[in-house]
Amino acid sequence: DDNMSLSMASGSIGTTKTTAIEREKRNLREVIEEMELDAETRIETCRLVTFYFTRKCALRNGEEHLATLIDTHGSYLDLHQCLVAAGKVHSKLLIEKLLQVAKNDSRHRESMKHLKNADENKLIFYEPQMLSALLEMLWSLSTSDGGFNPTTLLVSAYPDVQPWCVREMSSVENANSFYFKYMSSLLHHEEGNDAARRDRELVKEWCLMLSSQEDTENADEDWKRECFLHIASRDDESSILYHRDLPFLMDTSTKMSEFGLALDIANEIVQSIRYRHNKQVLEDVLNHLETISDVAVKGNDGELNATLLSQIITFFNVIAPCLEKHQYEIDIIAELTKLLEQCRTEKTKNTSYASTNVGACITCISENAPPSKSLRVFSQWEHSSIESASLVSAIQTSLIRGAREGLRSELSGSLLRIKRAREEGLRPMMMENEMSNWDSIGSVVTDGSGEEEEEDEEAGGGGFIWKRVLDGTLQIAK
Repeated sequence: DDNMSLSMASGSIGTTKTTAIEREKRNLREVIEEMELDAETRIETCRLVTFYFTRKCALRNGEEHLATLIDTHGSYLDLHQCLVAAGKVHSKLLIEKLLQVAKNDSRHRESMKHLKNADENKLIFYEPQMLSALLEMLWSLSTSDGGFNPTTLLVSAYPDVQPWCVREMSSVENANSFYFKYMSSLLHHEEGNDAARRDRELVKEWCLMLSSQEDTENADEDWKRECFLHIASRDDESSILYHRDLPFLMDTSTKMSEFGLALDIANEIVQSIRYRHNKQVLEDVLNHLETISDVAVKGNDGELNATLLSQIITFFNVIAPCLEKHQYEIDIIAELTKLLEQCRTEKTKNTSYASTNVGACITCISENAPPSKSLRVFSQWEHSSIESASLVSAIQTSLIRGAREGLRSELSGSLLRIKRAREEGLRPMMMENEMSNWDSIGSVVTDGSGEEEEEDEEAGGGGFIWKRVLDGTLQIAK
């Protein structure tokens, strides 16, 4: 009996334990079912959590808070939208956190497999669902020696994949780096991304890379210069595709020794409504102008750079009116005299400096400066007697230019019509008052005898002298 009682008690205890475990499991299942969201609620929750994350990212605050949010509610986030938002604010921490969450996503694993199996004969088009896989594989893609070139894929992924992400994951130690090649494709003047070419910071970074003084082959230097001209030169048709920060481009051109281009950009600045009223920008233009003037005077191998110097002298006439509006007057005569003094000083210091450079400078001034200004410079320069041979020709050039400009500004409309009619062999169409003036002219024809007036009246009637005017044979007493 005792054995039987013990057996029944043991069975009762075992049954009680089993029932308790089953009840505990059933309670846990009920809790899970209560916590599980239905389809509509799940979608709405994902949307709200994603909106909260992207909104906080846009405000650029609470990075640590968002990192905690990813740890606790990462499964509710739309990975593509959140990765794009984190990329825009340059948050490497958030991207790393999101990529940890992405490892549990089946679409992410499928994209990873797709990219790993890529080869040079396989063309891959970017899709938003592969963003997480592309970011995770950036390092391996940039260092891979395989045939697959990911540059085209990364360019097509812009702006989802931000350039800073590519830079963080690749080496930038030399000009042949993966990042340099990526930027070359992204901002290419024909095949690049339109939005990237209009991004101020990207274009600026690209120009700095092109102007770097790293040791590269001559072919690379020529190619870099050509790429820079596509952006900086207004004469290049591709320049309209880029965001052009003119003061920055002028500064970069000067550093690259593209002095003619720098002067063209300076001229563009003066003509720009945006910049020509900015005193600071105009002062920067003057500083660069002074730098370029020194380069032009020193020239190359002892020879003055006459072409560049002529551009500088011409530009003085353009910038002077703009500076006057800011009560920052520029004395053109003093600037021109300064150029002559620089040439003379350089000739004294540098034995290899050509003796004809001062004369060449005088010639540049006479051919490009306003005649009234150049004549005053020559008359006031204290060393003018030393270079008298050059001055004679320069003064003659200035006088001829002044006479021609005066003639162009003083010609009357009647004389121009007569000249044109003489060339075409036609009688000019004159107004009545002009015809009466010609009648009076007929009374003062040479030799004063009145015989020619009578002949004109007989020939043309009414005293008109158009025939001789058109023939160019008319003589009038003065």
